[in-house]
Amino acid sequence: MATRHILFVSHQATRTGAPIELLHFLRWFKRNSDRPFSVLLGGGGDLVADFEELADTWSIDRSRWRRQALQTRLLFAAGLGAWARRAEAADAQRFAARCPPALVYTNSIASARAIEMIAPRVPILTHVHELGFAISTEQESALSRLLAETRQFIACSNAVRENLLRNHALRASQIETIYESIPVADIRAERTRDQVLRELHIPNDALFIIGAGTASWRKGTDLFIQLARAVCRQRSHACFAWIGGWPSDMAQAEFEHDVHVAGLTEKVRFTGAVLKPADYLAAADVFVLTSREDPYPLVCLEAAAVAKPIVCFAGAGGMPEFVEEDCGFVVPYLDIMAMADRVVLLLDSLECRVTMGAAARRKVTERHDVSRAAPRIMEIIERTIAVGERAT
Repeated sequence: MATRHILFVSHQATRTGAPIELLHFLRWFKRNSDRPFSVLLGGGGDLVADFEELADTWSIDRSRWRRQALQTRLLFAAGLGAWARRAEAADAQRFAARCPPALVYTNSIASARAIEMIAPRVPILTHVHELGFAISTEQESALSRLLAETRQFIACSNAVRENLLRNHALRASQIETIYESIPVADIRAERTRDQVLRELHIPNDALFIIGAGTASWRKGTDLFIQLARAVCRQRSHACFAWIGGWPSDMAQAEFEHDVHVAGLTEKVRFTGAVLKPADYLAAADVFVLTSREDPYPLVCLEAAAVAKPIVCFAGAGGMPEFVEEDCGFVVPYLDIMAMADRVVLLLDSLECRVTMGAAARRKVTERHDVSRAAPRIMEIIERTIAVGERAT
């Protein structure tokens, strides 16, 4: 009998943490497993082609219906919206039903809408990359259904696991923590520090601090600007850069406004989305995570892979579980002055930066390479399939 396949569901294919983490795993899975798989995307993004290279892929993308509405000049947009949603659901269901899977692997709580559309009658395994605030923004009916129908959960950090236990009434036996992972050997700079600084119009002798993420309240982009002001008051030759895309033109205008009015135009740069973040991370002296909520961000692991110390907030997610006492500093939640003091300490001490950066590089290699995490995920997949088959 042919081996039944797995349907992997991602909420989108943007160049963000959860989709990138799924791509890392699927590349490993394709090399190391004979089990076939397909991919259902809740939306599009820059990484659609990367998923398509690996497997049969379908994207639920309303832009098709919007274009049709404009072309036909339909007057009843609300009616079209309802029709479009029914059409999307029907298409997704047909894609999922072409070859009934042995398991649906839901890569994030944000995929709940797609799961509601296809209504699978097979075991669901959900890999959770979200904490409380992000989960609270999901549609309640879709979220409730996903949580109720998921047989097994993987949490990307202990902070995520504790949130699921505390706030969603799950049993401890349902959740296993497997930390996020990256292909450590592939994370390396292709350009020199001088080249990166020249691109950003930053002096070669500057002390250089990096933050990252889709510019937003949750990622603390506003806090990054406040941090830049606090550090530059103490060390005038410090410069900052934020790598990551803009969710909207308005968000860009708001943050650029703050930089201008705060007198930081010469000190803070926004790169926008970049294809090779390792170039910028490797050029930095310190990586700062100003997120208000971040389960276990891949960019911190990438910064560790190029031997950078990390400064983050306590109570903001899982990164203190990585930083601990040896890879940087954990400061009280939203305490910008405490974060600034630790950044200045690192800027003033090359020995401290090198020692903590080396510890970060060692730790990410030993604990967070895809080759270590992926076999554990595969074991949970096969175990969940086996339990489902016995149940039927």
